[in-house]
Amino acid sequence: MKFLISVILIVVAIAIIIRFGYDSHEDTFKLNKGQSLAIIPLLAALVMSCITFVSANTVGVKYSAFNGTSKETLNEGLHFKTPFDKIYEIDTTVQERSVKAVMVQTNDAQFLTMNINVKYQVTTKDAFKVYKGYKTLDTLNKNIIANYAQQALSEVCTQYNIIDILGDKRNEVLAKASELLKEKYANEGVTFKSLTVKDMDAGDEIEKAIKDEAVAKKEVETAEQKKQKAQKEAETKLIEAQGEAEANAAKSTQLTDQILKEKIIEKWNGELSKVGGSNGTMFDISSLLD
Repeated sequence: MKFLISVILIVVAIAIIIRFGYDSHEDTFKLNKGQSLAIIPLLAALVMSCITFVSANTVGVKYSAFNGTSKETLNEGLHFKTPFDKIYEIDTTVQERSVKAVMVQTNDAQFLTMNINVKYQVTTKDAFKVYKGYKTLDTLNKNIIANYAQQALSEVCTQYNIIDILGDKRNEVLAKASELLKEKYANEGVTFKSLTVKDMDAGDEIEKAIKDEAVAKKEVETAEQKKQKAQKEAETKLIEAQGEAEANAAKSTQLTDQILKEKIIEKWNGELSKVGGSNGTMFDISSLLD
């Protein structure tokens, strides 16, 4: 837009020079004072070529045909430059790159296909380095973001078998790959933010094997739980039986002859009962109280 306005101003200046310099009566071109008005649009075009505006959330990298690329970057806002300088803007917001069908090989010679998402950022202090290496974020995206992510995942996945990667070790694999990716990106002036695996595909045969293993594991856990429950119930019953036996034993030891006599006295109504024997003899149960 700024370049277009400068061109328009120069065209206006040329038009002014022609308009005031051309004599239609004599069909000649002469210099005169009216042509001095052309200075106004020319000055305006010159001023515009010396002003640049760096957009929000970007950093400006200045390139000069005489001095090359300046290491001092420009923050967002208005800046002055020479007409021969060119300003390249590098976006400093968090960028996101989705990559499909990333194929890696595992420790047990199996192949795993992933769909991944990578988030990264170019900070103000690293914008110069990124510009020197790639000029634009589009070139950066095409050359290192996806390639480095695949390299990191491939390096880590060779340390694990397919079952572990798809199962209990999945987060561990991602954590190690993220650390590698962080280091790789830093060497290029890029700040790593996150690595996410949206999908993993190991093929129908491996998927079935994993499901079968999960079912078997669940059955073992269920059987173990039932076993522990049965053991607990048996222990509880044993404890209850032991407690009851101990209570009965305690009661038996407490039923002495003296206690039995006292119980009989408590129930006696004062009459002496007579009991007949087989030969007609009688005996007095009151003797039991002596």
